[in-house]
Amino acid sequence: MSLVYTSLLALIPLLAVSFSVLKAFGVDAYLEPIILETLDPLGDKKGSVAKFILDSVRGLDVGVLGSVGLLSLLYTSISVLEKIEESFNHIWRKRTKPSRGLMRRLSDYLSFILVGPLLVFSAFGGMSELFNRIPDVQEVKGVMNPVLAVFQPMLPNLFIIAAFSLIYKLIPDTPVNSRSALVGGVAAGLSWKLAGWVFATFMAGSAQYNAVYSTFAIPILFMVWVYLSWLIVLLGVQVSFFHQHPRYLFLRHGQTRLSSKLFERLGLLVMVLVGKRFFKGDPPWNIGELATRLELPEQSVDDLLRVLTEQGFIMLIDGDLETIAPARDFSTIALLDVLDAMRNAYHDDFPSGVGGAGEPVVDGLFDRIGGAIRTIGGAATIRDLVLESQNSSVCNTVNDGA
Repeated sequence: MSLVYTSLLALIPLLAVSFSVLKAFGVDAYLEPIILETLDPLGDKKGSVAKFILDSVRGLDVGVLGSVGLLSLLYTSISVLEKIEESFNHIWRKRTKPSRGLMRRLSDYLSFILVGPLLVFSAFGGMSELFNRIPDVQEVKGVMNPVLAVFQPMLPNLFIIAAFSLIYKLIPDTPVNSRSALVGGVAAGLSWKLAGWVFATFMAGSAQYNAVYSTFAIPILFMVWVYLSWLIVLLGVQVSFFHQHPRYLFLRHGQTRLSSKLFERLGLLVMVLVGKRFFKGDPPWNIGELATRLELPEQSVDDLLRVLTEQGFIMLIDGDLETIAPARDFSTIALLDVLDAMRNAYHDDFPSGVGGAGEPVVDGLFDRIGGAIRTIGGAATIRDLVLESQNSSVCNTVNDGA
């Protein structure tokens, strides 16, 4: 619903900017048929909605807005793209802090607004011209007519699938496999056509809407279709995500929840992985690589890194890709310090006296467990763990070679 609200606000400004670019290159004539194709589920009402949108776009003269008006227009257009990226990143379990800098994101948004429509409409127009310029020769038409009869009706569907696939590939702030983006694009494209047919058959053609809403029926149906359209877009993102990460289909709670035991283990594992690369002189881990190595979404990795950075064990270095490096000498970081930090990462919201009077048998048991952990950990440091891991790796390599 947030996407619907933002897109309704940004619809005219976004089309106005795109229309100005398209008009400069002489391909603005293809804007109307594509808008009509998008509004096709509205049935016989699509003409009036398309006319209102196109009249508003053509009546907006970008050249007389001035610098403030032009900036406001661009800001409104960019806001919807930012909201789309946030929604996609949420589905992809992407950490809240974007890996791309502000200037990089603005340049990507402006490229999408200014260059994207030009490429889409140029491709659409080029294919239309290709069909229209088939030589008027009987032998050629005899060969091409069966091909055109099959391919030409499929052309709008192929464009929709290609557009969805490109969006799913480029917009998320995380690497997306081309195959996963295509699977999501196919799912969204087919759902779009099916939902459009259902909407046109059972809603846009319904007399009840006209009887209840009267003259407001057209804008209400338009907003309902925009809402359904965004549901389909987000459905395609979900399909792309689960195709690339099928293991998340089996999560019990629909989200990643690390147990306290796993949280402690992964905290130590991150420290060892960072130390091994640092001691070898290899390039440091970035967030995406570490998430892939741990087979976790970036949100969960971010929770681990937050605790380790707050304790001063590691630090995050900003750049094109946020990398991870030791914050101090690993020989000064005790193994027990890391375990205590991971165990006490989430503070209790209750006062210290919660639970009432304790039982000596329970308190004694936990004291013995804590003593056993301190005995096993001893004076070991993270550096000791890293060196032991490196030595075991060398021994395994030698044994495999033998």
